[in-house]
Amino acid sequence: MPYLLLTSDRVPQQISSVDDDVVRTQPGPAVIISSPEAVAAAADESTDKTVTPADAPIAEAGPPRGRPLAFREAGGEWQEVGFEAADHWEQMTDELRSRLVADHLATLDVAEFKIATNGGSASIITNNWVYSGSPRTYRVAGQLRDFVTVLGELSRDSAS
Repeated sequence: MPYLLLTSDRVPQQISSVDDDVVRTQPGPAVIISSPEAVAAAADESTDKTVTPADAPIAEAGPPRGRPLAFREAGGEWQEVGFEAADHWEQMTDELRSRLVADHLATLDVAEFKIATNGGSASIITNNWVYSGSPRTYRVAGQLRDFVTVLGELSRDSAS
């Protein structure tokens, strides 16, 4: 399956594997996602396979819709994104993704939490969410927070 490498210094780049040489040498911040756009581009042999069809930096194109696979903070090691965090990212609305990338401390109400967790009970908590108050408000935590934080860095870097 084709993947996209998102970095702060260029438009998303299609890669064939998470072990691709460009991935190993990328210092970070960076993100790897599987992407419906990348799959479509790979199926069309006439498509330039180095960029997404949107051909725009993250700040212009908005947060990626694909399934997150890994992220790397500046100077850090690659961290694999767990299935639960990846599922939650995919289930979010575009508006919620954008809001979290802009501010990883943004709060969600119960309805937004239920969308992001595929109808999960508002009384449960996972490694990717914390809650407070009454009525409850939620914030991303753990690996999901780390992932959206790196995406936020990439978004700000590509906008400048």
